[in-house]
Amino acid sequence: MAEQAIDASVALKWVVKGEPFRNKARQLLRDARLRGMTLIAPPILLYEVESVLQRRLHNGRATIAATDASLNAFYAVGVRIVTHPDMVRRARGIARQFHQERLYDSLYAALADLRGCELWTADKAFYDAVKSVLSFVKYLADYP
Repeated sequence: MAEQAIDASVALKWVVKGEPFRNKARQLLRDARLRGMTLIAPPILLYEVESVLQRRLHNGRATIAATDASLNAFYAVGVRIVTHPDMVRRARGIARQFHQERLYDSLYAALADLRGCELWTADKAFYDAVKSVLSFVKYLADYP
């Protein structure tokens, strides 16, 4: 089955109303399902999604009920959490090559690279940093 990697910036748009490019993220999800694509991400996806939703709750931007509903909706999508023995080493190389302060975004790109699939992100800064070399990294705003 074909795979497509997504990062937390895309996954959060599925479950948080009012997010920019939310419609495109939801269309990407619908299209992946229609095409039988398996959505994949490294384990950090879970921590990032949980952390962002917890921060929204802590800052009073969401209720416990809304946060739990978002979490339930996220987990219901069934993104397959995948790792690879070379993922961290490859992510380190990507982070250094593109002068990234942290490894987080590079982990998603490393996984997509090692699995031979596209990575969809809504992180414009990361996309702009890597797009000229890592053509498999796609920007959500450009999604059809």
